[in-house]
Parts: sequence; C-alpha cells; structure tokens
Amino acid sequence: MAENYPLVEQREYGRAGKRGGFLGRRVARDDDELPRLAAHHVRVFRVGAEYVEDHGQLRPDDPTVVGAGSVTVVDRRVEVPVVVETRIPSAEAGDFTVRTTFYCTVTDPCTVVRDGVTDVEALLLGHLRAVPGLVEDGSDRPIVDSLAVRDRIDARLTAFHEMRPAKLSGLRARHGIVEVLTPKELADALAKEDDDRRKLEWTREREEREQEAALRRALLETELEIKREELRNTSALHKERNRQEEERQRSRFEHDTDSEQQEHELVQQDQRNRFTRAQLVEDFQLIGADPSAADFQAWRNGDITSDELAQRLDRRRQADREAEVQRRSFDREDERWKVDRDDRRHELTRAEEREDTADRRREAARRWDQGHEDGLRRRQEERADTERLQRDERDWAKDVLTVKANLSRQAIDRGLFDSTIRDAGEFINGVGDVPYKQRADGREVPQGDVQGELEGASEPTERDERTGRGGGPDIDYDDNGDLDLGGTDSEASLGH
Repeated sequence: MAENYPLVEQREYGRAGKRGGFLGRRVARDDDELPRLAAHHVRVFRVGAEYVEDHGQLRPDDPTVVGAGSVTVVDRRVEVPVVVETRIPSAEAGDFTVRTTFYCTVTDPCTVVRDGVTDVEALLLGHLRAVPGLVEDGSDRPIVDSLAVRDRIDARLTAFHEMRPAKLSGLRARHGIVEVLTPKELADALAKEDDDRRKLEWTREREEREQEAALRRALLETELEIKREELRNTSALHKERNRQEEERQRSRFEHDTDSEQQEHELVQQDQRNRFTRAQLVEDFQLIGADPSAADFQAWRNGDITSDELAQRLDRRRQADREAEVQRRSFDREDERWKVDRDDRRHELTRAEEREDTADRRREAARRWDQGHEDGLRRRQEERADTERLQRDERDWAKDVLTVKANLSRQAIDRGLFDSTIRDAGEFINGVGDVPYKQRADGREVPQGDVQGELEGASEPTERDERTGRGGGPDIDYDDNGDLDLGGTDSEASLGH
C-alpha cells in the first residue's frame, strides 16, 4: 500500500492576489497553486466550513478556488489493498502472525478530508483487534497447525465483517485474504521481502550505474563532438583570417597604388595651377583693376568686336556719370541729414535746459515755502512756549502773593507786629500785585526776575527740598506741610 493513501497531497492557501493586465485585473490564484490530478484523483477545497469536490474543472479564478483555505488530493481507486498485521498467542511458546488484507474504496472524498483519514492501516488494525475471540483462536493450537488457525480466523472475520462492517469515514473496507504465519514463515517472509528489496535496490543501482555510464558516454561523445566542432571552427576561422589578410593586403596595395597615382595627379594639377596663377598675377599687374584695359585685352584676344568694345566703353562712361550724380545726391542728403541732426540736437538741448531751469525754480520755490512754513511753525512754538512760561510765572507770583497775604493776615491776627517798630500798614501795602516789565524783544517779564522782587525778600524764591513747595527762606512749614507761624512761642513772647 502506498503511504499517502487515501490523501495524496494537501496544500494550505493564503490570500489570493490580483492577476492579469491593468484593465483586466482579477483576483485569481497561480496555476502552480492547483495540484495536478491523475485519472483516479479528485480535489477537495475547504471553503470556510464547507468542502467542495472538484474533478479538475474549476479554474484558478473560480470563486471556490479563490476563497478556499486549503486543497486536498484524494485517491479514488477501487479496491486498494491495505495489509494489516497483528499477533495472537499459540499453545506453545511462539505467537501466530495474522496478516489480513482489506480492499478499500473511497466513497465520500469530502468526508475523508473533513475527518482527516490519513492512516487507514491504523484504523483497520483497531477494527481487527476489536473482533471478539480473535486472540483465543490460536491459543489451543501449536505453531505447526497454522492452517487450522487461519480457517478459524477467516471464518470469524467473515462473520464479524458481515454483521459489523468496518466503519471508516468516507471509506468502504472489504475483508479479503487472511494469512497466518508462524515465526519461521514470518522470518522467511521477512527474509524474502529483504531479498526482494535488495534485488530491487541492486536492480535500481545497476540501472543507475548504466544510466550514469550512458550519461558519461553521452557526455564524452558530446565533448568529442564539441572538440571536433571547435577544430572545424578553428580551421574555418584560420581560413577566413587568411582570406581576410589576403584581401587586406590586396586592398592596401590597391590603396597605395591609387594614392601614388592621385598624388602624381595632384602634383601635376598643382603645377598647372601655379602657372595659371602666375599668369593671372602678371595679367593683373599689367591690366590692373581697369575694366577698360580688360575690354581692350579681350578685344585684342578676339573675344569681342570693336562695336562691342565701343558699346562697353559708352555704357561704362554713362554708368560713371550716373554714379557721380548719385554720389553727389547722396552727399547732399548726408549734409542735409547732418544739419537736421544738429538742429534736433540743439532743440533737445534747449528743451532739457528749460526743463532743468523749471526744475530749479520749482525746487527753489519748494525750499522757500518749506523755510517759510518752518519759520511760522517755529515762531508759533516760541510764542506758545512764551505764553506758557508767562502763565506759569504769573501763577507762581499769585501763589507767592497769596501765601504772603495769608502770612500777613495770620501775623496781624496773632499780634506779631505789636512789639515791632515796623508799621503793619506799610507791610500790608507792600503786599500787592507783582509789577511786570518788558524784555528787550517786547515781551513782559515778571517783577520776580528783577533783583529785589518784593520788599523784604533778599533771595529768590525757591522750593523747599523737604516739602517741594515754594517760599522764602524765612518761611517755615510744619510736619503736615502747613505754614508754621510759631503760634505758641510768638504769643508767649508777645505776652498773649
């Protein structure tokens, strides 16, 4: 029995890729992914939980093939022999070897693949050992009585198989030949099998050696033929090289001959050209660039007649006169163009000068306007600064007068002038508006800017560093920033 019965081949699939051209791309599997089938084989595709049987009709792009996760090739031959061996005890020391042949046929390939029936011999061996009374059929018989034991076992297996056929998933097994072998027969059978195996191996090795010898012979013949072909090619190559060398030598000789002939012709042509050029130089030196002399030379050589010479001379004189007239006309046009150019240049120069003068005037006017505006703005700023300064000085003078008036009133109220020689009325009359005087530029200045601004004030008024307020040096302030008139001490000194 073959080792891969009933499952011949199994393959697992991945995701199918796209095949075909750019416009006709479709999902399909490669042809190599589908196992080849013999005449008695079928394919079983597993698509999800379903199993689909194929007799080789599904294409690689069939949805069943594309969606399959695995494929299995099942052998569907009829009555495939499967040999099963087991041992039963005998009445003596040795055991009987029961060799039973079952003939199997696949009835449902999908069931075989689904149930994973891979080892049929093991299943049949289990079925054989499950036959009741099989082990006791040889226990009362000696080793030499193997035929009787075989008849018993054959009858028992036939009856058991008819009552309880072998249950194999997707397979039908039919009971066949039964052989009961003694240890000696078994040894002989094994020796025969070994002998057959050795003969088969010896035959295979001999065939392999013969094939290797034939292959070596073929290789040697091939190498010999290759060497012969190489010799023929080498000989043909030498002949071709000799022919090419001969052709090259002949071509070189012909080329050298042609070159010498061409060089000789060129030398002769060069001599003729030098002679012709010398004649031309001599004729040109004698005749020069004078067309009339050339015409006379042609008339003398007989190339033209006297009438043709006279006509040529007349045409040449007429052409000279027309050329002179045209030259003079061109000179006059040139002079006229120069005059027009100078006039145009002079006009452009005057226009540029006028534009420059206008630009300078506009620039001067702009600068004068700018200066005038700057002067007005500067005077306005100075006037505003002067008015602000005067306002600040008047406010300051008013504050000083207010302070002095308050001081005087408080001093009078407290009687500070009662014990002094100075008249209080004179002091009160001295407290008045500060007179103003004008500066040299016509602006007024407060009287405080003049030496001796107020009577009784010897130093300019300045702000106290402690309080930040203005006042004379003889004016005191208390801790709260109010005027300190020395109320209690003064009153005590006055007797109040």
